[in-house]
Amino acid sequence: MRGRVRAVERVGMAIAGAALLALAGCTGVQGSVAARPLTPIAKGEIRRIAVLPFTTAGLERDDSGEPLPEPPGDTVTQAVSAAMRARGDWQVADDLTVGEAMRRAYGEVRAPTPSEAQNVGKLLQVDAVLRGDVRVFDERIGSELAAKRPAQVIFGVELMRVSDGQPIWQGQYAEQQQALSENLWNLPGFVKAGGTWVRAGELAQIGADRVVGTLHDTLYGPTERRNKRRR
Repeated sequence: MRGRVRAVERVGMAIAGAALLALAGCTGVQGSVAARPLTPIAKGEIRRIAVLPFTTAGLERDDSGEPLPEPPGDTVTQAVSAAMRARGDWQVADDLTVGEAMRRAYGEVRAPTPSEAQNVGKLLQVDAVLRGDVRVFDERIGSELAAKRPAQVIFGVELMRVSDGQPIWQGQYAEQQQALSENLWNLPGFVKAGGTWVRAGELAQIGADRVVGTLHDTLYGPTERRNKRRR
């Protein structure tokens, strides 16, 4: 009897695994965060932050040569800004206010150099500015249920202290969506992506949330630990 139960359990697990692999939309997100602090700072030293436009290098068109609906730098900048606004502890400068400060200083809204970023930060009276660059922005080829090529997004960010222009933290995110048939351990990514092949903009949002979470924990300590202290 006991052997029969074990056999039924094994068959059930095999059927469940086969069902997962059979779904055309069974896709996940494989990504990694690499981050490092560059300058020692006190917890809570940075409170007001401005997110500045990210740079891009020749990523304005897709593989067909057609222009993308929106510059990848704008897509990732907006994703990072939105992810930061969703968290507490810091104050994020309004995007329109950031744009106005850049127009006043340089006549246009664009990705700034380090010295320009520091000057804009002083105009905005923030403690730090967040700069970034988008290195890979490959759009999905195909539909959300059957993609010939999955989307991929790689970008890096740098937090600069405005008072002395010193970079105090850097982070990078690399996102590559991957089928569960290739990596069954990627189930959390599959759930996060909604079980479909997502577009590059959606990968940028997922990556922005993880990068911002890592930065937040660096500046103020892990959220879970702080919540336990409050109880």
